[in-house]
Parts: sequence; C-alpha cells; structure tokens
Amino acid sequence: MWRIFDISGSGVCRRCAGRVYGKVGTGIDNAMRGSIIQFIFSLLWKEDLKFQDEDSCAICHGIFGRLDIYREMIMDASREYEFRTFLIGSRFDADIIQNEERFHSETYSESIKKEFNRELGKRLQSFSDREFDKDDPDIAFQLDTRYDSLKLQVKSLFIYGTYRKFRRDIPQTRWIYGGPEKSDSLEEIIGKKLSGLTGCSNYFLHGAGREDVDVRMLGNGREFIIEAWEPKKRSIDLGELKTMVNSSGSGIEISNLKFTSKRHVQELKASDYYKTYEALVQSPDAIDGHKLTGAAQKLTGKVIYQRTPLRVSGRRSDLTRHREVRETSVLGVDGFTARIQITAQAGTYIKELVSGDHGRTEPNLAHLYGSELTVRELDVIRIHRSEING
Repeated sequence: MWRIFDISGSGVCRRCAGRVYGKVGTGIDNAMRGSIIQFIFSLLWKEDLKFQDEDSCAICHGIFGRLDIYREMIMDASREYEFRTFLIGSRFDADIIQNEERFHSETYSESIKKEFNRELGKRLQSFSDREFDKDDPDIAFQLDTRYDSLKLQVKSLFIYGTYRKFRRDIPQTRWIYGGPEKSDSLEEIIGKKLSGLTGCSNYFLHGAGREDVDVRMLGNGREFIIEAWEPKKRSIDLGELKTMVNSSGSGIEISNLKFTSKRHVQELKASDYYKTYEALVQSPDAIDGHKLTGAAQKLTGKVIYQRTPLRVSGRRSDLTRHREVRETSVLGVDGFTARIQITAQAGTYIKELVSGDHGRTEPNLAHLYGSELTVRELDVIRIHRSEING
C-alpha cells in the first residue's frame, strides 16, 4: 500500500497512477484503475487523492490525448498498402521513461509504451477491419513520439512455385558481379510481372539449388520462392501471374504457385534432392560406344570427390565435396558425340563429373573411358523430390 502514498502529491494523472497496477485485474483500463486507487485512498485515509490533468501529468504530458492524431498519421502513411494485420511500436523521450520508473514495480506495473501501443492499436482497429498481430504482422508501425515521426516495416510477400527453363542463355538470378548484365534472368522475368501486380519496391528469387546459365531445366521443374519486397498489394491472383509469365515468350514456364512464408525459404534452400541429367557429350575422336558404356557402369554407384571447379573458383570457396552418383547410362552414340543420362546427388558438378576438370573430380567419366570427354549440352530432366531420396 506504500505506493499509494508515493502517488499522492506526485503530480501524475489518473491514468499514469493506474498503470502502476496495470497488471492487476482484467477488463478495465488504467484510468479506471486510477479511480479505484482514488476510492481506496479515500476509504482508508478519509481524504481525497488529487490527480493532475493528463496535459499537466509529470509522466505522460498528455500523450494519450494525441491518439487520434497518431491514428490518422498511421492511416495516411499506410493508405497505399493492403494489409490485414499490424503491430505498433513506439519510442518515448528518456525523461518520460525515467519519471515513470520511479513508480514502477516489476510485479504489478505496466509500461507507458505498452499501454500506448495497445490503446493506439485499439483506435486503429475501431476505424478499420485490421487486426493486431504481435508475431507476424503484414505491417509494423514504429512511432517516435519525440518527433512525431513514423516508420513502416512492410512484410514481404512470398510465393512458392516450380519453374522450367527452355533456353540456354538465362541465368537464375540477376547478375551481381559488376558490369552489364549478361541477359534477362529468370528472377527478372518473374519479378517484373510480380512487381506489376503487387507494386513492390524490389523482388528476390530463392531457388532450391540452381543450374548453370547454359543448362535447361526441364521435366518436373525446380522449386523456387519469389519474394516481393514492400508490396502495396498482397491479395493478387496467382493464376494471373502464371499466365503473364508463361505467355511472355521468355522461355520460362512456372506452375504450382501458392502463397507461403519466410520460414519456408530456408527449408527450400536446404533441400537435398537427387537430380537426373541428360548430357550431350563430345570427344575429339569417334566415340566407342562399348567402352563408354563400360565406363558409365563403373561410375554408377560411386561416391566421387569434387574440388570446386576451376570455372567458378573465383566466386566460390575452394572445397572438396563428396557426392554420390546413383546411376550413369549411355542413351546413344553418334560419331564424335554421345548422349548419356546421369542421376546424382544435389550439388554434383555434372560437367566436371564427365570431363574430370584436370583431376579435380575423381573418379570421372573421361578417365574411366580413357579419352577426353566434354559436355556440349546439359539438361536437368528430373528432380527427385520424394521417390528416390532417403
């Protein structure tokens, strides 16, 4: 009960007095708690407990009287954005926090920031159909009461899908190594259409692995998640996005689109699927089909050792990886070329598995065959997302 004596004559308002016991009871606000304190005081000590008007309060300085002004700030700043859920955060002058701490109890008290955020959230809810969400809001508002400034943090929109790539000159993502971009990327082809639908400020493609620029992605396609950064519109028609991309003549086809969340990005990137490739292999001499078939059989079931290929060594760490080759078979031989099929663990460098990369991949098909072999064309024809892994 000593806190009631502290409150008496302290120059605080009814609301700030009630906040000292803000964690006691439910279904009442802090102004009502202040009135209860006032009533108890009068019963026990037969005298009135005087409170300041909120505008003259030593703690809040009437900040709660500005809730409607702040609500209008939020509504104006977010007018262009479609959102269903929100979160409000705030910053206060250090003097306000220090003055409040004189009355705080870890057991009973509620902070002015918590009450302010809650009451402002109630005002926003009462004037819109939005809902408060502390865990994963569409928009988070950070209000700095010191300068009456507002910042918005808009949650990205994530869309899952699979893509097929029918051209040999499209990289998966935008060029980031300086200089002009080599060509349109798959990220841009999808992202520009997505930007038109959502009004996002940027976009990022997250793939379940990647293929080289000159490798086609066929068969059942590669999984991806496209992220729309700071989207103004969230409830877009995914069928429309699919049609826009697939009818663009870009050599890209997307399917299986659905909305997803940020946590699925890491799950996607961590996926470890075996893949089946079809490669057109060439040799400086006429290829002996019998010898090549024997070499392919020797490679089947082997665990290979691959150092980072020379062609990407400037961009990736020089590591040695162990990868399993599940199956290698010869589909046909035609003079100096042969068509082969390889099923291997995710992360296997197929071009180097064939050529040997000057001894950086062992064993390799060229060494087992006994003559130089290189990959002229390469396609991913299946990603084994369930039936072969384990």
